[in-house]
Amino acid sequence: MFFFNIVGALSILYGTNIQLSDIYILSNKLSTLNSVFNTDLSSIILPLTQLNLLLIFCLFFYSNNNYSKSFIFLCFQVFFFGFFIEVLGVNTGFIFGEYSYGKTLGLKLFNTPLVMGINWLNLSLASFGVISFFTEKKFLLILLSSLLMVSLDYIIEPIAINLDFWSWQNVSVPIHNYFGWFFGAIIVQILIVFSEQKINFKIAVGVLGSQLTFFLIQYLNYGNIS
Repeated sequence: MFFFNIVGALSILYGTNIQLSDIYILSNKLSTLNSVFNTDLSSIILPLTQLNLLLIFCLFFYSNNNYSKSFIFLCFQVFFFGFFIEVLGVNTGFIFGEYSYGKTLGLKLFNTPLVMGINWLNLSLASFGVISFFTEKKFLLILLSSLLMVSLDYIIEPIAINLDFWSWQNVSVPIHNYFGWFFGAIIVQILIVFSEQKINFKIAVGVLGSQLTFFLIQYLNYGNIS
């Protein structure tokens, strides 16, 4: 199932026209493939996670068809903010709690994988893109986009530990991790909303859908996760 997010990312270029039946069939086929190769397959694919996240952003950026200087500047702002807050979080334990990153997410700077900036970029822009389809009120955009980001983190957290993305000192995810995420999400959504950029709704759904489905499928692969 480690292929799914890459396949999902590629679907962005085609207007996210993948049907639920296609996802189900693909999931079964990849699950069979994964069981045949067992852990050998995951050991090959998992280290490509950082490239997968970068691929998603590149396709996101290309398909959104906005190459203005202001949008590029926004992307740099979100990237550096996301990376900076993760650096503070992992080195102080203050923002999210006591945790450390594993090897899966690749190259680190200040104990933080560089790709975490890309992860914040993907989730932040895509969350805004989804919510902005339903409302144009700035307060609601900021609040609901931030809540969507926190909801996604809540889904990702348990399985991310199993995939060696990161681990918590006390094993379970501390509640103030989600308050930290909400605080960071509010700041980054303020940057996005007041930049007055447009994000294509279908592309945003494709980005969030590919990542969300990947992690939901991992729940099935790993069974009940405490």
